[in-house]
Amino acid sequence: MTSLLAPVTDFSDLGIIFNPPTDIKGLDPALHDTLSNLVTVWNRKRVRNSLRSRYADGKHRLRDIGFSIPPSMRNLEEVVGWPAKAVNAHAERCMFDGFVSPNSSDDSFDLNPILSANRWDIELPMAISSSMIHSCVFMAVSEGDESAGEPPVLTIPHSAQWSSALWNFRTRSLKAALTIDDIDDYARPTRFRLWTPFQVITCQLGREWYVDDVWTHGLGRVPVEVLSYRPTIDRPFGRSIINRAVMSITDDAVRTVLRSEVSAEFYSAPQWLLLGADSDSFKDDDGNPIPVWEFVIGRLNMIGKDEDGDVPKLEQITQQSVQPHIDQMRELACRFAGETNVPVSSLGIIQDNPSSAEAMHAAEKDLVIDCSAANRVYGASLRRIAQDIIMLRDHTTEVTDEMAGITARWRNPSLPSVIDAGDAMVKLVGAFPWLADTTVALEEVGFTDEQITRLLSEKRRAEAKSALNALAGMNGGGNGKPDSEPQGNQSSDQIAEDGGEPRTTGDGPNVATAAGKGTGTAA
Repeated sequence: MTSLLAPVTDFSDLGIIFNPPTDIKGLDPALHDTLSNLVTVWNRKRVRNSLRSRYADGKHRLRDIGFSIPPSMRNLEEVVGWPAKAVNAHAERCMFDGFVSPNSSDDSFDLNPILSANRWDIELPMAISSSMIHSCVFMAVSEGDESAGEPPVLTIPHSAQWSSALWNFRTRSLKAALTIDDIDDYARPTRFRLWTPFQVITCQLGREWYVDDVWTHGLGRVPVEVLSYRPTIDRPFGRSIINRAVMSITDDAVRTVLRSEVSAEFYSAPQWLLLGADSDSFKDDDGNPIPVWEFVIGRLNMIGKDEDGDVPKLEQITQQSVQPHIDQMRELACRFAGETNVPVSSLGIIQDNPSSAEAMHAAEKDLVIDCSAANRVYGASLRRIAQDIIMLRDHTTEVTDEMAGITARWRNPSLPSVIDAGDAMVKLVGAFPWLADTTVALEEVGFTDEQITRLLSEKRRAEAKSALNALAGMNGGGNGKPDSEPQGNQSSDQIAEDGGEPRTTGDGPNVATAAGKGTGTAA
């Protein structure tokens, strides 16, 4: 059978079914059933996951495009990118901005270096986008090989196309997980990991399947967290934005685009009805039929009279308009917007009158609410990921109270402008003046975590400089001059010689005060 398989170049459409190995050398027999269940789940979901990937990538082809499409145009490829637009519109508003603790706004657990080494600023947005396509994504946490240049802790997201998991309804966490780490040219797995609450078993395919590595982590839970979109009690792994309604509307939109292309072809070639013409008028000198297209584009065409001597009558057939197809696309865009909460204006539908700022804000309200709910669900999983990172890095197995209070910070999904956010914060500071001295105010204005760190650093630097200047001013009698300069008409050495009592020379005023000599009281 291997010789009949062609190497896979597009992994979004996988047709290979992976059967779980029945005998893996070195694997605990008690884990065979768990592995079999995980592989079964993966095989069952691969078809739908691949279908949603094709919709997101614009590669899905319609099976039945309708009788109104001529056979010569049925191979025409038309793409409607609305599914990808819906995914991106949601994912781009779920912007992670670091971890915070209830008692500290800074990185009290020093997680930023590990997150930076794992490229969270790039990979977490990709993971969120993948979860919205396939309903979930799995984030695995494991020890890194620092001798090989890896960070102390690795966090690797796994798409649902190459992983699966079993849910424990009592603990509200994963019972076990499977991640595919490597495949051959025919998309058949050659290396995978089995994640359990106590161990992570790596299996490799050589001449036969065998256990390549066993890692005992001691966390007491599976070091894999699921980032799910719109989970429910019955579906803890969430739902995809590209649901059946979205796919159906997208198919209808593709058919409409195809029909409009057919209409455009007929519209660009006007149809004429020639009455009473001799058939010889459509033949060349050799008696061969003249192609219709040459007759249409010919600059000079001659048609003779018929046998009765009558001149042929030429009439133009009224062309069909593409306006009905444009109206249908507008109606489909409204249906798509209602299903995904993406504004109609973001789908390429131009309104007659430009929308006002208030109208645009109202159109995005449902999208903002949807993204806020998604951030809350993602944040719960990210909290457990942060706890796993800390425990693996510090070699602990207990979640402390402070670790349990870690929360994920997100940017405002409404993405307000700096001016709007600043105006709102000015009003809040007017009601609560102490709010101006908190980092929460800077977060609400829209500054990123890096910007807040730089701003606070600049603030501390400016405060330290002001304190030094004030101290120098006190030492210099409040006139801002260095201590080495004379104060009034006498130097600091002269004041010290007089026991701290200033002298006046002429009419000069006293410019220095000192403690009373030997009294211990202020003069």
